This record gives sequence, C-alpha cells and structure tokens, in this order.
Amino acid sequence: MYIEGLDDIDNRILDAIRDNARLTYKEIGDIVGISRVSVKNRMDAMQEKGVIKGYATMIDASKTTEGTRFFIDIECTPSAYEEMASYLASNPMIRQIYGVSGECRLHAVGFASNARNFENFANSIYRKQRAVRRMSCCTVLSTLMDKDGGVEYVRYQEPEHMEG
Repeated sequence: MYIEGLDDIDNRILDAIRDNARLTYKEIGDIVGISRVSVKNRMDAMQEKGVIKGYATMIDASKTTEGTRFFIDIECTPSAYEEMASYLASNPMIRQIYGVSGECRLHAVGFASNARNFENFANSIYRKQRAVRRMSCCTVLSTLMDKDGGVEYVRYQEPEHMEG
C-alpha cells in the first residue's frame, strides 16, 4: 500500500500493521528498521492526523456455513437521498454505504445470513421507501481478488513505474 503524503517509513509501518495489527512496536520496528519508540511516535502521529482510524478484528462472515454477501444500487429522488442513506445505515446487514456518481445514487454492501433475509430486506426498500426511482441488487458468488483485505483507508493511485 502507498499513501501519498506519508514518507517511506510510515508507509512501511502501515504495510506491517495491515497484515497484522497485533504486532508489538518492537516487532514493527524490527520489520521497518527503526526503534520501538520511533514506531510508537509515528503511529501516534498518524492516529492524531486521522490516517490510522483504529484497530479492529475483521470477521469474514462468508466463512460461515451460510451467508450471502450482496450489493445494492439505488437511485432515489433528491428529497429522499438522506432518508434513504439513513434507512440503509439502520439495517445491521449493511456494512458500507457509498454516495456514487449519477443522480442521487447510493451503493451499499452488505451481508445477510441467508438469501431469504436479503430478499426481504431488498423488498422492504421498495415497500417503505416510495422515493426509489431504480434499484438493482446482486449477490457475490465468489471473491476472485481482494487487495485491501478488508482494510479501510483512503486510496490513492500509486505512481506507475517504468520498466527499464
């Protein structure tokens, strides 16, 4: 991972904790090549700047015996945009909500314990939210690649390197 505006050492620290946020400052320092005190100071500074938002246990619900990961795209009337975002956020199945390009569009990512629960939720959007102009839903059949590994961060495009 490369985050523009951070030096090489900070980016290497983020790489180390992305793979294992439970590393000690000493272990991170050994990986990066600086002292544990320097690691702590740098990580504290990144937390104060908001680069590091926190540390969390990531649970992959798709590894359970049942479950359906899904995406919902909704286009709604301008007057209902905030209400629709709140309605989505109030459902425990929804994990992420994005405002996307287009006219009053939302993209939501969620996980349902089974297909019936997902179907009921999708139908409830139409029943309870009359301001929906369009909605499309799809379920994830398989994950072919996940570079982020569930880590939330602001993504910047890495500069392209020329091969010599």
